[in-house]
Amino acid sequence: MDRKQIYIDVLLHKGIYKEEDTGRQLYEMSEQELFELLKGDGENETNS
Repeated sequence: MDRKQIYIDVLLHKGIYKEEDTGRQLYEMSEQELFELLKGDGENETNS
């Protein structure tokens, strides 16, 4: 299993199915773009 597929699996598990701005599907994105989505996903969460 490659890194891109792992990123996609984690994003799907978090309930992210496509990029919000453009509506592109995850499999259409590059590995770097997927990583940025993963990094950005935690910004709105609080550590309680």
